[in-house]
Amino acid sequence: MMATSAILLFFAWLVPSGFQVEREPNDRPAEATPLVATRGGLPDFLASRFADGVVERGRLEPGDVDYYSFAARAGDVLMASVFEAGGGAFADPVLAVAGPGDPEPSRVDDDGGPGFLSRVNVPIDRTGVWTIAVAGFGDDELDGGDHEERFAYDLVVAVAAHPASIAERDMRGGNDSPRRAEPVPLLPQRAVVVTGTLVPGDADHFLIPLPPRTVLTASLYDDDGGAFNDSRLELRDLAGRLIAEDDDSGPGFLSNVALDPARVRGPVVIRVSGFDPFPADAQGHEQSFAYRLVVSARRAPPAW
Repeated sequence: MMATSAILLFFAWLVPSGFQVEREPNDRPAEATPLVATRGGLPDFLASRFADGVVERGRLEPGDVDYYSFAARAGDVLMASVFEAGGGAFADPVLAVAGPGDPEPSRVDDDGGPGFLSRVNVPIDRTGVWTIAVAGFGDDELDGGDHEERFAYDLVVAVAAHPASIAERDMRGGNDSPRRAEPVPLLPQRAVVVTGTLVPGDADHFLIPLPPRTVLTASLYDDDGGAFNDSRLELRDLAGRLIAEDDDSGPGFLSNVALDPARVRGPVVIRVSGFDPFPADAQGHEQSFAYRLVVSARRAPPAW
């Protein structure tokens, strides 16, 4: 059953998709690179055919700021993360979000992701076009005048609507084992948001298509910024072998995982669970909270 689902999801990757990159100059909000194409004059995030999110490839140079724009409705939730090949060991970005008409950002984050990388979780309080700025550490004015960062990055932006576009099925054992992992449709250069709920001892499994030369990211969010909820993310292949895992590289006690193309070939299973301080016993974890899982994929360029 799971193998059949994986084959069906693989064919979704045959849909033509361009390699999305920032468009310079985009050093000011007025020059922001649009994150989604428009349909009939209406950005995708406000169109009837809702898209959860996108992956944008960008590059920071010393003195550079990259602005991006997207549209969202009041009541949605924005989740944005910066990823780079070094896992944040050497790259130190700043991520800022501003609403329609805001003279300055409503949210700024420095080290909310793994290493020195950034991520934000922002409730959308106004319908309209919002902007995201990616700058380097030290650029408090977001004008590029005071940072020396130089690196390529992936900006993963997802907007969670209500009701959710994808919600876990967790009744009668649902997705509690890899064998019953829920297929998650995921196109290249796109992101999806899966909403779910953990209860003590629970583990949720999701099947993700992964053709060759794919960069995959998975980030877990909650409404408390990880202050009280302690998650764990694992990536495994269809044989059950552990590929990647993470406990606390997100804000608070939340998790992030990034997987480059060299690590695995074929579909993967994402396992969402809680931190278990006593893994040797049979009780399992004690975490209980609602979460949003943001998964993104992009095709790696030939130089990756």
